[in-house]
Amino acid sequence: MRAEKFIKSISVIVLFVFVLGSCAPLPPPGTALTDEQRGEAQRNCIARYTAAGAVGGALVGALLGGSGSRGVGAAIGAIAGGALAFTIAYGHCMSLYSDLRSYPVAGAQETAQRIGYNPKQGNLLKIEEFYLNPDGVSPGGKVQMGGSYYVMAPEEIKEVKIKETRGLELFDSSTNEWKHLGSVDQEVVAALGTRKAEGNFDMPNELAEGTYRITLKVSGNGMEDSRTQNLTVKKGLAMGPSSIPPVGQYTQSAAVAGVKAVEPVSARQTAVIKPTVLSVKREPSLRSATVATVKQFDLFDVLESKKSEGEFWHRIDLKNGKTGWVQDKNVNLKE
Repeated sequence: MRAEKFIKSISVIVLFVFVLGSCAPLPPPGTALTDEQRGEAQRNCIARYTAAGAVGGALVGALLGGSGSRGVGAAIGAIAGGALAFTIAYGHCMSLYSDLRSYPVAGAQETAQRIGYNPKQGNLLKIEEFYLNPDGVSPGGKVQMGGSYYVMAPEEIKEVKIKETRGLELFDSSTNEWKHLGSVDQEVVAALGTRKAEGNFDMPNELAEGTYRITLKVSGNGMEDSRTQNLTVKKGLAMGPSSIPPVGQYTQSAAVAGVKAVEPVSARQTAVIKPTVLSVKREPSLRSATVATVKQFDLFDVLESKKSEGEFWHRIDLKNGKTGWVQDKNVNLKE
């Protein structure tokens, strides 16, 4: 009886620890973070959930073990709980391991002509394309996603609030079901027309091998559309996107709605800076000296790309006779 009372007390403590850890604040999605801040936030977030999972697993193991084997049961439970918790934690921390950005590439008039839209059709919201590059990646690698969608409405409506959602699921072969790991929502005010969406997923080394499913969903003005693509995570596959990712119909030549912005994709790669402020490094390393500071939406030609310290880096032309390195996760690449 004393042992059972002790275990019940521990259960309450574990539940409190888990709830406390789960409710700890995280940077809001879209918060501009330096590489160091993002890395620290990722580690703290994962540690918070895996620690709770390991403690919970240890308790379950102790409960399942007999009186003479509770220590062994607790150890096994801690290992199993920790492994499971990492997958769950990754879903909770997905905003720190992925990003998504969209921008207009064609106005309402150009889009209406292309798709044959008539105002009598009312509100339309449709994802036209969605891709992953690559569709098979090794743990520790990076996946690029991209696509485009259009939003149309009668002429009296000029813009629509759209919720863009990126989600991740894992296929559980034991139940033959998809298990939802997590999703991140962000809202944009979209002018009528066509938008291009781009983003990245970092797949940590600790992530379980298996079949995942990445979803892009857009919703707004009483409408919703979504597309999914399967992703294989397995050792020995690619570590990141190919040098020539899939290309769609549009590229960005202007960021103002209503400006004609549809033009062929060129072969030259350009890096568009994502954070509000970003330090450019002399060498592809966070420990390297800073040679320049650049701002969000600045554009630079990409001279070469390579992997260093487990991350993909691009050497950019700073247009002042100097070059420097930036991490792939901090830029959007344009062809």
